[in-house]
This record gives sequence, C-alpha cells and structure tokens, in this order.
Amino acid sequence: MKKLVLALAAVAAFTVPAVAADMAAKAPLRAAPVAYAPSWTGCWISGGGGYGISRTNRDSRDAVTGAINVLNATSGADGWLATGGVGCDYQFGGRWVVGAFADGTWSDINGDHAWRVFGPGEAFVGRAKQDWSWAAGARIGYLVSPSFLTYFNAGFTQAHTEAYNLQRIVAPFDVANLRVPGQTFDGFFIGSGFEYQLDFLPGLFVKTEGRAAWYDRKDSRLGCTVTAAPNCGATAVGADPFGNIDSRKLVTYTAKTELVYRFNWGGPVVAKY
Repeated sequence: MKKLVLALAAVAAFTVPAVAADMAAKAPLRAAPVAYAPSWTGCWISGGGGYGISRTNRDSRDAVTGAINVLNATSGADGWLATGGVGCDYQFGGRWVVGAFADGTWSDINGDHAWRVFGPGEAFVGRAKQDWSWAAGARIGYLVSPSFLTYFNAGFTQAHTEAYNLQRIVAPFDVANLRVPGQTFDGFFIGSGFEYQLDFLPGLFVKTEGRAAWYDRKDSRLGCTVTAAPNCGATAVGADPFGNIDSRKLVTYTAKTELVYRFNWGGPVVAKY
C-alpha cells in the first residue's frame, strides 16, 4: 500500500509542471486608452456671405427755426453681403471657449428713402445703400461636443452709407438736383451662432451667425449737385438750398455663413466630456 501511494505521488509531481507548461500564457493587463480631443486654443481666418436688412429712422427740422418737418419717418432696405474675418480663441475648463475677433463686410443693402423738404414743399425719393461695415469684439462659447461650439458675441461696429441723388415724386418727376451725403455711423452689435468641424479636411469648420447692430444718430444736410433749376438755381454745388437738417438712426440685422480655417487644429488635450 505504501509503495502504491509513493508511486502516485511521484507521478503527480512530474505531471503538474508538464500540464502547466502546456497552458497558454495569460495576456498582461493594459491601461485603458486616454481619450483625446483637439484644442480650440489658437487663431483662425474666415470668409463667407449672407443677407442683411436695415431700418433707418429719420427726423428733419429747419436749421433756423427748429420747426419739425418729418418726425420718426422709417424706411427699410435689404440685400446681400460678403464677409471675412480673423480671430483667436482660448479653451478653458474643458468646455468653455473665449476669443477676440475682427471682421469686415461688403454689402448691397439698399432701399428707397422718401424725403419731404422745407422750402419747395415737395417730396423726393432716393435709393440709399449700405456698402460696407466692420466690427471688432469678443465672444464666449460652450462646446456641446469636442467639435461643436455655440457662442455669443458683442462689440463695436461702424457702417457706411453711400451718397445718393434725389428725384421728385410729384410731376414732372424729374431730378431734384439734390444729393444726400454719404455717412459713417458708429455703434455696437450683439450676435450668436454656432461653429462645427467638417470631416473632410482637418482644421476646416463652418460657422453660421446672426447679428444685430445699433448705430448712433447722425445729422446731415442736403447738397446741390449742380447750380441749376430746379431747387439749386442760386445755390453753389454742395451747399444746402433749403436749410434742412436731417437726422438719421440706423439699425441693421444680418445672417451669414462662413468657412473657418483653424491653424492649430489637431493639437491634443485630454478630453473631459
């Protein structure tokens, strides 16, 4: 009996190492991969187009007596626009982005503006056009996902309206020999929009934004285009034959879509989404 037990023990001693040697080695444990997302910190350029509408509120008065001729007359305009901009952003706190930017806009926002002038007692009309504007400001945004940003912005802006000629609304419906001077308006804007990454090119984004701009009121005087009848037979070119002061206040609303290229896109930071 003792011999049998010793024999079995010897067989087991030689068998266990052999079986262990034949077993597959256990794969080593690996750390879970760290999620990465590109950083929004860096600078960019943009370009695109859109559509704008504007409203002009006009008051006019006699320069000598101060009598009001037109009070709160409102006219509108609309048209296309093209825009380009530059800026830089900084990402912080995982999902927040702040930045500064400047952009310029070339536009054809135009519409008819009616005038009623002291002196001849006649009504005139001309086609006004906002041809350019620029803005500089700051924005703050929140990342809905690593490649989708929603934001608000605000800042300072200027807009320019071209000079335009008037013609009579009443018979004989001819030229009035009067010209409304061009003006540059100062104001401020607020806007909001979103920006997201396009898949086919690293660093390329598309941005859509709506913006409203309110401009300070400015006075202007009519001027004669020629020294000739009607209205300017005894008035020098550029001078006002009637002594009218016209006060204009401009509000503009725009919607635009732009392509944005980010120079730094691809620099990894640990994602915290």
